[in-house]
Amino acid sequence: MGLSKNGQPLEVVFLKYLISVGAGLIFAITLSFIVLASFIRLNIIEPANYLETQIINNKSKIETNEIFDESLIPSDARYIFLSEEGKIIKTNMKGESIKKAIDFHDREEVSTSSSSFMEIKRKDGYVVINYLIRSHYTNAWIEKYFPKVDNLFVSLLFLFCLVNSLLITLFWGRRIKIQLSPMLEVSEKIAKNELDFKIEGSNIKEFNEVLNGLDKMRIALSDSLKENWTQQENKINQVSALTHDLKTPISIVMGNGELLRETDLTSEQKDYVEFIIKNSKRILEYTNALMDMIKSNKSDDLDLKKIKVSDFVDRICEIAKEMTLVNSRDLSLKPCYGEGFVNIDMKLFERVIHNVLSNAIQYSQKNSYIELNFFTDDKRLLIYVINSGSEFSKEDMVRGTEEFYRGDKSRHSSTNYGLGLYISSRILEIHGGKITLENDKNGGGAKVELEIPLI
Repeated sequence: MGLSKNGQPLEVVFLKYLISVGAGLIFAITLSFIVLASFIRLNIIEPANYLETQIINNKSKIETNEIFDESLIPSDARYIFLSEEGKIIKTNMKGESIKKAIDFHDREEVSTSSSSFMEIKRKDGYVVINYLIRSHYTNAWIEKYFPKVDNLFVSLLFLFCLVNSLLITLFWGRRIKIQLSPMLEVSEKIAKNELDFKIEGSNIKEFNEVLNGLDKMRIALSDSLKENWTQQENKINQVSALTHDLKTPISIVMGNGELLRETDLTSEQKDYVEFIIKNSKRILEYTNALMDMIKSNKSDDLDLKKIKVSDFVDRICEIAKEMTLVNSRDLSLKPCYGEGFVNIDMKLFERVIHNVLSNAIQYSQKNSYIELNFFTDDKRLLIYVINSGSEFSKEDMVRGTEEFYRGDKSRHSSTNYGLGLYISSRILEIHGGKITLENDKNGGGAKVELEIPLI
């Protein structure tokens, strides 16, 4: 049963997004008008005709006062007081502005769209006032650092549109992300082969169609993996039964060969018997290796026990001392670990230590040393096994834990079946750890790192 394909189409979602952008634009325009009107109401901005209104309000006083009072003229305006004959009596103008004021008095048009002149007749002369026709801020600091009043509305509109667009985009982006999250979650679980879960639906029709496709793929992949697992399990059981059955006839062949060796034989017959015994032993060793490989792939038989790190390290050191002593190698121990516990099948893990140490001993010279280091952090126990012999090749470090990989001829012998590191890797994996192959950076030989999680 698939997911419901109901939900709103993507076209509707995008239409809602466009509507919200349009509504945001209208809001930004309205807000810009409100802010501009508030600035004017709070006297932060003076209107374009502010100076002209002040001059008109004071015009009668300027005309009738016995003595000309320059305080009646706004401080932001400039004036020139001329006598009847046109001579300058008083002014706060300079240079070109004086000439323009006199030209205006002589009835020449000198006003512009941003600057205007006004003449007031007194009984003792004429006052020509020059003032600007533009809005401006009442505060000098605001006038210096804010956009010009003429551009304020456009600046506010741009700012509010930008903020609105950003907020609307973040809002819709988050909504789309929420609707996408089921697909991302399903994809991640399928990638990890976690297939036993229920898929949550989305509110978008097209997303539900994709989720339906992913659900079908999940079911098909689950069925395929189950079938493959069953086939693999049957194959492992068949190989296990075969290798077990092989051990009896091989043992019989070896036993009969050893009995024949005790009888009177010709020189040629003795060679044949030795050949039979030698190769029977090789077949038995290979059969035992296959049995170990099969056991390492099974996690059902694990006998996990909670063991203190210190006890676990002591047991590994004990095994290492025995193996290096028997094989004429020196052992260098460098324990550096803290408190903690590991959940481990000790018998199974002893096989890992045996495989790794055997590998280190095999590729080192007699009387050389094997280094065994221990280190813990908050989450894991690390064990380093380093020999002073030949190093791993680049291919060894990549493929060394593969099934039946034997690597460079210089690093394998007739008794090496390419299963030791593979079996060790599988045992670590079922314990939640891993094995890493590299070369010692301090001038040693090959280095094997074993990682086990702490509990």
